Amino acid sequence: MARADAPTPMMVQYKRLKEEAADALLFYRMGDFFELFFDDAKVASACLDIALTKRGEDSGEPIPMCGVPAHSAESYLARLIKAGHRVAIAEQTESPAEARKARGSKALVDRAIIRLVTPGTLTEETLLESSAANWLAAVGRAGDDWAIAAADISTGRFELIALGTGELAAEFARLSPAETIADGSIPGVRTSAGKGGFDSLAGERALKARFGLATLDGLGTPSRAELAAAGGMLAYLDATQKGAGILLDAPRRVARARHMAIDAATRDSLELARSVGGGVAGSLLGEIDRCQTAAGRRLLCEDIGAPLTDKHLIEARLALVEWLHEDAIRRARVRQALKAMPDFARALARLAAGRGSPRDLSLLRDGLAAAAALKAELEAEPLIPALLTSLLPKLGRHDAIIEKFTRALVESPPIDASKGGYIAEGYDPQLDALRDAASNGRRAIAALESRYRDATGVGSLKIRHNAVLGYHVEVSAKNADRLMAPDSGFTHRQTLAGVVRFNSPELHEEAAQVVEAGSRALAAEAAHAEELTDLAVAAAPLITATAEAIARIDVAASNAERAAEGGWVLPQLVEQPCLEVDAGRHPVVETALKGSGERFVANDLALGPNDRLWLITGPNMGGKSTFLRQAALIAVLAQSGSYVPAARAKVGIVDRLFSRVGASDNLARGRSTFMVEMVETAAILAQATPKSLVILDEIGRGTSTYDGLAIAWAVVEAMHDQAKCRTLFATHYHELTRLAGRLDALSLHHVRAREWKGDLVLLHEVAGGAADRSYGIAVAKLAGLPPTVVARARSVLAKLEAGRDATGGIAAGLDDLPLFAATADAEPAPDPILAALDAVDPDSLSPREALDALYQLKRLAAEQGK
Repeated sequence: MARADAPTPMMVQYKRLKEEAADALLFYRMGDFFELFFDDAKVASACLDIALTKRGEDSGEPIPMCGVPAHSAESYLARLIKAGHRVAIAEQTESPAEARKARGSKALVDRAIIRLVTPGTLTEETLLESSAANWLAAVGRAGDDWAIAAADISTGRFELIALGTGELAAEFARLSPAETIADGSIPGVRTSAGKGGFDSLAGERALKARFGLATLDGLGTPSRAELAAAGGMLAYLDATQKGAGILLDAPRRVARARHMAIDAATRDSLELARSVGGGVAGSLLGEIDRCQTAAGRRLLCEDIGAPLTDKHLIEARLALVEWLHEDAIRRARVRQALKAMPDFARALARLAAGRGSPRDLSLLRDGLAAAAALKAELEAEPLIPALLTSLLPKLGRHDAIIEKFTRALVESPPIDASKGGYIAEGYDPQLDALRDAASNGRRAIAALESRYRDATGVGSLKIRHNAVLGYHVEVSAKNADRLMAPDSGFTHRQTLAGVVRFNSPELHEEAAQVVEAGSRALAAEAAHAEELTDLAVAAAPLITATAEAIARIDVAASNAERAAEGGWVLPQLVEQPCLEVDAGRHPVVETALKGSGERFVANDLALGPNDRLWLITGPNMGGKSTFLRQAALIAVLAQSGSYVPAARAKVGIVDRLFSRVGASDNLARGRSTFMVEMVETAAILAQATPKSLVILDEIGRGTSTYDGLAIAWAVVEAMHDQAKCRTLFATHYHELTRLAGRLDALSLHHVRAREWKGDLVLLHEVAGGAADRSYGIAVAKLAGLPPTVVARARSVLAKLEAGRDATGGIAAGLDDLPLFAATADAEPAPDPILAALDAVDPDSLSPREALDALYQLKRLAAEQGK
């Protein structure tokens, strides 16, 4: 006899599955709901803002429980994944009827975890950001060598990147993976638990098995570290997807040197793909994106995040942009064709994973047909650039699939396949016959309903259908007696509040025919959908190549469109380390100013071997930071394959880009603003090469004046004498201008400003030579600092400057400032003129009273000697 407090068979099953799910939340399927229990329920109810209830007891304690409807589970999954959770899906693997037949009337339905949903393994359209890749990154190591295997299973992309020890952070910044896995802890990298397989020999076996290879020579002979990373990646996908078919291309080995290295701090500083607020709006990506397709937006994001360093590859991209830029009509036709292009790459991935729908099949059909139409249009154009010539063949090769899918599918198939209706009429005569039978049966049932009304005299009699009773006769309770009679021909089935339900032999016979025909029709449609899916998956490499070609054309058209809008110029790429820009502009700031009515002031820049370090002085708000950032963004745009916002641009290839502009802290890691500044500056000094571009703003301002000046002085010397790279260094330490006499490649520049009648006028122009002063107090006044504080600051500044001129000490001359002078200055005697002005209400004065008030002010001024 079972103990009273013994767990139920369902709880035993649940706990077994929960043990398998480990730290993931367990979605346990019960009928039409996914239920969560115990701590999972508490976490999910708080995250999803749904009711936390109780069900039964476990060890004498109530079991916390919450649930979500299975038909809308994706929206709840999206919120849990976004909150950083992983979710294990436990589905019923048999129906209740099958369980009863196999193991008796009280048998528990079998369940199994069919999938582990994690941030890096998403394929569902509603769970993904359409304009960004969704990378899963696996970190592998072999001795002192490191590597990353990166996969986006929503499109099939698979990359292997060999790295040095210090290059992990920059590569993670490029990929921005949704999830990172590793065999053990990686310093500075947050990882989710791996599932083993991080072994080079296991990785080699897994790659060969996955892609049917006898040797890996065709992949470029991956290193042991790359094999270890790939092994961990494939093992994780097998463990989380539970045998589902995952779309994965053969891995491409990516040489890190192919891309401009940009660390996370620089990306944040320049706001390449995300603004300070975290959104795309306000970032460089948001400003230049004119793409017509989701695949194009993803590729544009990658281009901006990983500009090329190969001059020939960049020029190939630029030639395609130029070809589209020079002919507005051609560009408009291409963009119009792209506009109708669905995201068929991700539709294919869903189909391969067994999570596709009839609509995904139609997206594939429409996308491939649109690609073929674009190919025909582009082939008719004269003088096609080389890159487009290589892309055009990839747009075709799908005639058989397009023809079959067009015949097989209705124009707009539903997302839900369970009710059928997505296979076109005429594609399968047997399916058409089954549909006719079901339709005729429904007409017969409608005729039977009319006959039953006449026979019973019950005008409100209805024949209805539901999932429990199937087809049945329904009448109101007051009319039920007529059908209850023994000789009525009806059999009572169910009594509810207000209605009574019956069956009849004729209805049963007709319903059986309808149900049988309908079930067979659904099965036939499902078989056709499976056949179409298999055809698509078999052609996956060709379809993926088509999607990539469409994305590249879309990015080129987007860049051409943005260049035409802004009057941007085609950059000249050279190998020599230079950066020459005439009338350069910051694209994001320029657009923002258009809304305010202000004009953006363009500036020139000329960095070269003999003038590679610019020391820039001038007031805050004068435009130094904007000037620095726009120089970096012009290099990024040029090497990504875009026109640039300037009148002329000559860009020497940049291998590494560094930006230290703006103050920030990292309190979570115990780092102050100054510590973060020093860590980032140290990284720049350690990694910059003669081909790098570095922009630095206000180095040393986070500590004491003497310490900060000493640090800034030493950093300038190091950038000049050791790194020897192109550098823009903005500072308020005017003492640094003395370095111009010693450092040959350093030149002085400033942002112009003028004071006019006590007010500061910022000109936002960069000119040669050092600024005459910092105008800090004028900026403070402009910012709204109280007049008493501004006045006190001026007096302190005068003492400081007098002491420095006399003794050379920056704080000399302060000794004779009275201890309470600040207090005395901060509370001056009331000014009678200001008091009289404050008492005047102009709106209430008559002309005579206004004249009297003016004479009173003149008298007060005369008394004050003003």
